[in-house]
Amino acid sequence: MKDYLEKALHMNVTLDEDESLYKGLPLFYKGMYILYRVNTNGAEWIAMQPKNSVGLSQIRKHRSLLEKTVQLNCVVFLEQTTYYSKEKMVEEGIPFVLENRDVYLPFLGVLLSGNDRQLKPVHDISFLTQKMLILGIIEGYEKATVTYIASRLGISKMAISKCFDEIEYLGIDVLDSKGRYRAITVNPDKKAAWRAIEPFCRNPVIRKFNLVENVKLSKMAGISALCEYSMLSDNAYPTYAITKEDINKSGIRTMKQAGRNDEIGCVVLELGYYIDSVKKNIQDPLSVCLSLDDEKNDERVELSIEEMLEEYVW
Repeated sequence: MKDYLEKALHMNVTLDEDESLYKGLPLFYKGMYILYRVNTNGAEWIAMQPKNSVGLSQIRKHRSLLEKTVQLNCVVFLEQTTYYSKEKMVEEGIPFVLENRDVYLPFLGVLLSGNDRQLKPVHDISFLTQKMLILGIIEGYEKATVTYIASRLGISKMAISKCFDEIEYLGIDVLDSKGRYRAITVNPDKKAAWRAIEPFCRNPVIRKFNLVENVKLSKMAGISALCEYSMLSDNAYPTYAITKEDINKSGIRTMKQAGRNDEIGCVVLELGYYIDSVKKNIQDPLSVCLSLDDEKNDERVELSIEEMLEEYVW
């Protein structure tokens, strides 16, 4: 870190680990951080470097206490971070040094001296990125490049590259490299991979149509898909899937929807994406889980979801 700071700041830097800085702090600081006393051309400050992965909320709180205790500007030394965390630290004025990439020391007048690529902010994961990640779990992506995934999905490399940017911005821990190229490697422990990715995912259902007529589509989704994967009995009517791309030509939007006193002929879920690589014309198990927000309170549904995942995913 010293060499990088001298190169980035163009000044002499002294940087020493200082045990005395732990005085007056809770004991957990010693287990979580290395503390440094730093001098840059006569300006004295301190730095805290996490020993392991620490969330931004903890860093924010622990840095504030350390700064108040020592009464010196406190900088966070990081080997890596997400673009989201970096933007939040800049927004909140939290000084940091991202080794070999960036320096943000507002108290010294140094504002983002590095040369990071600028990624567009991402508030919600796109359906294409979600589809790519779920396929990555199901198929076990290992160093899967933009070119490979674009070919697999029949999508342009530019679109997949944007998905990679989304993943990088959100800090989803699947990015890898293959030579000079970015790649995706998914944890081979599929259950652990899903636990890491699921918080970023959203319900793939865009709109639900309760129709009087059974339109007899070929693709099953939602509760009907779950029944195909488990011993659960389906509703008296089937639940079908139709993608956003296909719904305009289907005429479903203009069909009569069932009212309160009408008998439902079928339910059609308009989906942001559709994966049927586990069973042909059956929505994939992980997307089924995401689609069943309203039904998950039913104990039978919960047990059937567990049964489905154990048999078809894990």
